[in-house]
Amino acid sequence: MSEEAIKAVVEAWFGDDPTMFDACTDEPEVAWQAILQILQRDLTDDQKASLAAGPLEMLLSYHGAAFIDRVEEQAQRNPRLNHLLGGVWRTDMAQDVWDRVERVRREVW
Repeated sequence: MSEEAIKAVVEAWFGDDPTMFDACTDEPEVAWQAILQILQRDLTDDQKASLAAGPLEMLLSYHGAAFIDRVEEQAQRNPRLNHLLGGVWRTDMAQDVWDRVERVRREVW
């Protein structure tokens, strides 16, 4: 995982690839770091919704078992990530991962 790859995904998300599909499915570590970097910026409500229902939801659907520990830890420390979890839907997420998302998030929107 390189900083250049993360930077490219972040720039693409703000540009022409708000889904991060390739990163979320093929490079989940890059996608996770990109999500965390994007969350450090001031985002509009639409951008937050797009990040929650797109990359974060997809990352948890494809790689939830590998990332749920980190997501829970970050959500407990980072109010922005916790807020973002409120916009995540189950979709194709494993039931045990979804149960943990529901337990850690403080709101649903």
